[in-house]
Amino acid sequence: MPELRVACSTVSLRGADAVAAYASAYRAAFAGEALFELSYEWEIDSPEQAPGLRGAVVSVHAPCPRSAHFPNLGSRDPSVRRASLEDIRRSAETAAAFGAGFVVLHPGYTLDVAVPVDSSRRFAVLARHAGGEDRYVWSREGSICTPGYCETAACRLHREEATANLAEALRICESEGVELAVENLNPRVTYLFQLPAELVHVVHVLPQLRLCVDLGHLWISSLVHGFDFVSGLRDILATGRVVSAHVHDNDSRLGTRVSERVVDAPPDGSRFGDDHLAIGRGNVPIAAAVHQLKRAGVGTLVIETLDPPLESVRRLMRMLGHAAAGGG
Repeated sequence: MPELRVACSTVSLRGADAVAAYASAYRAAFAGEALFELSYEWEIDSPEQAPGLRGAVVSVHAPCPRSAHFPNLGSRDPSVRRASLEDIRRSAETAAAFGAGFVVLHPGYTLDVAVPVDSSRRFAVLARHAGGEDRYVWSREGSICTPGYCETAACRLHREEATANLAEALRICESEGVELAVENLNPRVTYLFQLPAELVHVVHVLPQLRLCVDLGHLWISSLVHGFDFVSGLRDILATGRVVSAHVHDNDSRLGTRVSERVVDAPPDGSRFGDDHLAIGRGNVPIAAAVHQLKRAGVGTLVIETLDPPLESVRRLMRMLGHAAAGGG
């Protein structure tokens, strides 16, 4: 069983100075050296630009360094596919340069267009090009999809396209000596790979592929699609392909139905938000999930919160049975 590592995403650490400050605080708290996942907001592609990070980076999140667009391997547009694979190539080169073991990838969308990294531009593009998929919007806030959306014709078509293109993405990463890990996405209209069964299937088709299970995304998907969160996590872990987990909290919840009839909208009181909160600020059953991840021997847990990360690292360490320096 590999030694479990706790790392911090640089999504909340903008630039080398913030990374250095966190590393110093981590060293004081845990009497050890901090580890990192470089986020898709990271703009540095050379260790020479971030002294001290070589050997401290466990993974990178594509596109890394930052690009205008997320890779969209679900696209049938050759130009979008080429640009997506090039961003994956650059991410793999960054991973190799920093000594990281794998690239984490959002695999794609039910669209043929390029999908911006900037969230406001991304949602505008998704809304403009979703076309007939508007009828699958269950909750307008966040464009949350209806239960059953993943079995629509558009999802099946673009999921097959993404799976075929993942084979080429794997070859690119392998050529740089790093692995490729697909991440489960939020239950939004146009987003692929929302369900545990989709992750199980893709690693069956592509055995060299690895998985990064995002706990916050999985929680929201479990509420929308109606599967048990812990059972879904176990199904993913049972593949033996999970190398990493993104750990963060959110305030998502499913309201109370006034009847058992099928509803066109979520029950009153529902909320679906990918908040990326600190551990303990939301409703995700993180302790139960960490127990399953530890039992399965997952090698890397990455704090991916937009809040200051050190307290989440402390909480995660306590869940794992590791005390801070001085017993704090």
